[in-house]
Amino acid sequence: MLNKNKLFLIPLCLLLVGCSSQKKPGTEKQSATRTEKKVQSAAKSTQTNSQKASASQEESTTSSAAASSQSEQQASRLAQLNHELITHLGTVLLPQNDGLTSGSDKLNARYHGNAANYTVSYSVETRAKDFNDSSVAQEIPYAEFTKKTYSSATEAAQQVTHRTASDSQGLPTVDLGHNIRGYLDSGAGQRYLSWNEGNWSLSVHAAAVKNEDPTQLAKQTVAELESYLLPAPQSYGEIRFNVGLSYGSREQLVRWQKGNIIYELETHDPSTAIKMAASVK
Repeated sequence: MLNKNKLFLIPLCLLLVGCSSQKKPGTEKQSATRTEKKVQSAAKSTQTNSQKASASQEESTTSSAAASSQSEQQASRLAQLNHELITHLGTVLLPQNDGLTSGSDKLNARYHGNAANYTVSYSVETRAKDFNDSSVAQEIPYAEFTKKTYSSATEAAQQVTHRTASDSQGLPTVDLGHNIRGYLDSGAGQRYLSWNEGNWSLSVHAAAVKNEDPTQLAKQTVAELESYLLPAPQSYGEIRFNVGLSYGSREQLVRWQKGNIIYELETHDPSTAIKMAASVK
């Protein structure tokens, strides 16, 4: 016979087994809450990354807009002045880049001469003035662009000082980068570092008595000429830069020959000279 106590235990065991298989009250709710927190955390992280990306893109856009605005100011004001020059001189070659890093909207210009021989003076003051306004003559030009016509190409060529590597044989050499070597000529308290690029003869002058060194400016010039293409001289061209700068001086010279014509640019700054000369058309 079955023991009555055993019969009572069987349902009790079944009941306990069924209870153990059920989840404790609140477990599903806690799990859902944790899942929801993870989703919220991921959403916040995504939102933060999105905000950072948006801020970075906005900063980049602002920077690009500022650069574009500077370029537009430069182009619009200089284009206006060039239009006036062409109206007075006819179709002539002129710089299309003012070489400035700021102040393009306050650029002024005046000229004298005719289509065969003219000089254009560029200056920056507190405001833009009418083209060739008489008061512009009182401003100190930071650059002057000149065209001179000679009777022959031979005579024009004589206006250009051109040195070759053979003229500098025996002088100490300096590595200027971009596979270019310069020649250092020192004496009488002066230093000249010269080199050649195509038909261009280039030199940088420094005053040894003032402890000036031409090397840095020479290397800077070589590097910039990797980005700016100078006009191709028919025979020769020359660049003469000076390390020493002073207010109102225009001791940075770029000169080149085209047939019986000499074009010349004198500026206060070497980089300005390169940018303006490379834009002449």
